[in-house]
Amino acid sequence: MRKNKACVVRTIQARELDKLVDQLVHSFLGRDPTFVPTFLGSYRTFATTQQVLDILFTRYGYISPHSEEDGGPLDQLKMAMLYILATWLNWYPEDFFQPPAFPCLNMLVAYVGLNFPDSDLEHQAQFLLSELEHLEPTQGDKEAPVPTSTPLPSVELGPAEGTAFPGVSASHRRLNPAPAMA
Repeated sequence: MRKNKACVVRTIQARELDKLVDQLVHSFLGRDPTFVPTFLGSYRTFATTQQVLDILFTRYGYISPHSEEDGGPLDQLKMAMLYILATWLNWYPEDFFQPPAFPCLNMLVAYVGLNFPDSDLEHQAQFLLSELEHLEPTQGDKEAPVPTSTPLPSVELGPAEGTAFPGVSASHRRLNPAPAMA
């Protein structure tokens, strides 16, 4: 009996997560400026980064990057996805810190490379991945070294001054701001 109840609970939780992830796009399109930041700040209590990305990328997979920007449904979806992913990467880059393979960040890089080629978001994701790959401690090191690259010039974003990355300075949170909601 307990096994069936646990299965039912997991099914309900999965459905609720699907609805919440779907609401990310709908809240952007409906001009609700609070849902995306609120969700991104709290989803870790009930889901993983991988789960959220899987749902988001499965539901909103390929978006033709070369379609005409006419303000239609496809263009609105592109803007919503760009806003959601840029906000996530800018405010919570630590969500993508999963050494040694960085699966979620690699998934993000592949998705934005396909859907938003040569965008600021693609460059930011690739930059973060290259920085994190260089931060990985060697077998003899206990902590990763602090990167020596020049910080990105831009606006400081995020709810906090610091970052949760071990050995990464706050300057690495200075990525270009997410596109404004239209």
